[in-house]
Amino acid sequence: MEEKSVVCHTTRRYELLCAAMLGFGHLTIMVGYDSESFVLESVIHSIHERTPDVISKYAGYYGQAVMYVFYMLGCLFSPSILNEIGSKWILICSAVCFASFPLGFFFINSYYYYFSQILLGVGYALYYQGNGGYLTSHSTRKTIESNVNIAWSVGCCCLLLSAGILAGVTHMAYSDRQEQMALEPFDPENLDDQIERRFSDLEIKLLFGIFLGASVVAFLNFVAIPGKDVTNCIQGTKKKGTFFESFKQTCIALISRSMLELFPLFSVLGISSSFWLSIFPTAMNFTVANSGMTYLCAIYPLSIGIGEIFMATFITQMSRRIKDFSLQPAMAIGTIFSIIAFILVHLSTPYDSPHRPTREDPLLFGHSYTFIFILGVIVGIGDCCLNSCRSVICALAMPDRRAQAFSISKLYQYFEALGSCVMFFLSPIIPLYVYTIGISIHLFIAMIFFFMTARRTQTMERKMTIEETNTTKKVELK
Repeated sequence: MEEKSVVCHTTRRYELLCAAMLGFGHLTIMVGYDSESFVLESVIHSIHERTPDVISKYAGYYGQAVMYVFYMLGCLFSPSILNEIGSKWILICSAVCFASFPLGFFFINSYYYYFSQILLGVGYALYYQGNGGYLTSHSTRKTIESNVNIAWSVGCCCLLLSAGILAGVTHMAYSDRQEQMALEPFDPENLDDQIERRFSDLEIKLLFGIFLGASVVAFLNFVAIPGKDVTNCIQGTKKKGTFFESFKQTCIALISRSMLELFPLFSVLGISSSFWLSIFPTAMNFTVANSGMTYLCAIYPLSIGIGEIFMATFITQMSRRIKDFSLQPAMAIGTIFSIIAFILVHLSTPYDSPHRPTREDPLLFGHSYTFIFILGVIVGIGDCCLNSCRSVICALAMPDRRAQAFSISKLYQYFEALGSCVMFFLSPIIPLYVYTIGISIHLFIAMIFFFMTARRTQTMERKMTIEETNTTKKVELK
């Protein structure tokens, strides 16, 4: 009876169910986190304008810096925690941490805000460790690329849902804002009469109430998600060694050749994620010329989601036809599209818009709904490719330390994100163009080092395949 149960739970259909439920968990977790990142600094700035004593106007950036610190600390220990409790329970714990953050916006308190950022950082570390661990324990070498992109494409629907939520809540509060503006003398053509995008108390409570509900759904999804490993999985969930032995493995993997060569990729993912989720949306909201485009904050995540889903579907299909498409080909595509996106931002966005409300002119042209939609699709395509490369190479580059590889990829990523955040709010004289030019150069360097690691990994896999074949032949001869 026990053998029949094992066979039943290791079919391809079972793998697809696991990948889809993991993707749905990502959707519900990130529908809150990504949406919060898009508007957090603008929301905090709006609260400060009404009640300056409650919270600092730059608490959005300060809070993210605190989150990054505890995220990095969590990445050091999350492989050991995964080894102790398994990927399913670590995902459940992460959902609880994510739910703590939106709860605080029903009673704005500076102390709880920073405490919830600490929990969010720990939860973020646990979530990505659990996500990587779950994928490797519910995928084989033949299905890892497909499963990664299925989970990613389902998860990226969170951006479409975020867009709908932001648009719906904005529409509900828009009429009230229009009535208030009608009572004051206002010339929509005069920039001096305009102010940056601000969020009302009603909008804030509606938004963060929905985000809290999404985190609760994520918790229930992870409780229900199947826990049994598939046959011939890449990495099983069986406990190996003690907590401290696992921590030692993390420290050893931290300075391994493969991880050091992948450092440029991990770090550029951290900086670019910080830029696209927080810095650029804030720049859009702080650009006074955009104040009349009420739904800009909804169009942006919608278009990114479309780009992410399209590219994830494309990579899934191509991976079935071309071996290792998620390695060098996807990396090249992701680098090209990401650099194009940074060039467009460089030309269209005022240099000081991430730091303060601005009436400065861009280099060539300004923002519009159509432009932001096209930009978002390009960003989504590039981001999907780079994240797919990260997930696949972490599953393959270090066969004996996969859990540590996933954790270190995020640790390295957010060392750079923390540096980006610190540089951002401590050095307001640094223009936006430092990000657009610097990250583009960083992406090109990351692609070169990724190609080196990918080629070595492919060579290693060929040698392992030959050795396994020879061993099988010897056994058959005996």
